[in-house]
Amino acid sequence: MKRIEITSFPDKQEYIENFLDKQHVPFQRFEGKTSEDRLLYRYIVIAPDGLASSIIQTFSKIIDTKERELYIINENVEATVSDYLHQLKDTITPKKKTPHMIEELVPLTEPFVRFRKDLTIMIIISCAVALVGLFSNSPAIVIGAMLISPLLGPITAFAFNAAVGRPWKMLQSASSGFALIAMVVIASAVMTFLTGLIFDLPVTNEIEIRTKNSPVDVMIGILLGIAGGIAMVSTIPGILVGVAIAAALVPPATVTGIGIAFFDYEIFTGGLLLTSSNIIGLILGCMIVFFLKGVTPRKYYERTGAKKYLLISIIFFAFLGLLLGVFSIF
Repeated sequence: MKRIEITSFPDKQEYIENFLDKQHVPFQRFEGKTSEDRLLYRYIVIAPDGLASSIIQTFSKIIDTKERELYIINENVEATVSDYLHQLKDTITPKKKTPHMIEELVPLTEPFVRFRKDLTIMIIISCAVALVGLFSNSPAIVIGAMLISPLLGPITAFAFNAAVGRPWKMLQSASSGFALIAMVVIASAVMTFLTGLIFDLPVTNEIEIRTKNSPVDVMIGILLGIAGGIAMVSTIPGILVGVAIAAALVPPATVTGIGIAFFDYEIFTGGLLLTSSNIIGLILGCMIVFFLKGVTPRKYYERTGAKKYLLISIIFFAFLGLLLGVFSIF
């Protein structure tokens, strides 16, 4: 169930109430006034998920949300005690596929659009744990590093903003992701170099396996990106943790830093290529899901531009993935 709150001026009253009556959903109307003493109506609607999207799409076309006092709020309702609503839900028949509600995806991606300083400690801890696991040849510790990695956030934010045609936020997400990756590489290089002055650090099997690349790596990244995209549009963000573990973005990025500290070109390039393959595959997989699921802007006149950005991005990253796949063969 969804709780929808709509504010409107009186000129839209008849249209709103007639539409809600046709949908057979319960609603309440409250009167209020703006700071300029203009009459304002606030509607509280409880609707099954199958109707909520249609209601929001309809009202977003007639309500000018650029006005300070006008807005539409969509919230999940954890529990509803209403026999009427449950009967209404059972009568809803599947309708033609409609664009996904981007409002549900924004909270999952917006925190990762800009670089946040509070992620710095998390990424350094993740890097340190990965170093311990790599040099001790312990897969269990390496998996621990993947669990606390926040690198997947900017990747999904980049793919989502490509789908809704927001180039500026795409750039911000890319910058945030690049900054986090760069921090892993630099931190691992510094920590490895300083530790190497005290201990003799071996090149373990856990390090070596992350210096080998093949076209399969890109395909695995795409599949993981598809899994991450499905998790987002299905509103099951917990699955993203599992995807982050499997994607293993931190360990290969850490190996890249180890290559710098060891002045070893093969370790450096191997780790860098594997990291790039995972990132490109994840972005491409997420974009494919958003495209197939119809994730688009709410306003119809924004959809053409958004579709262009998404298609160009998919082609570009598909080309990069193909290039990396071919390069990894040689």
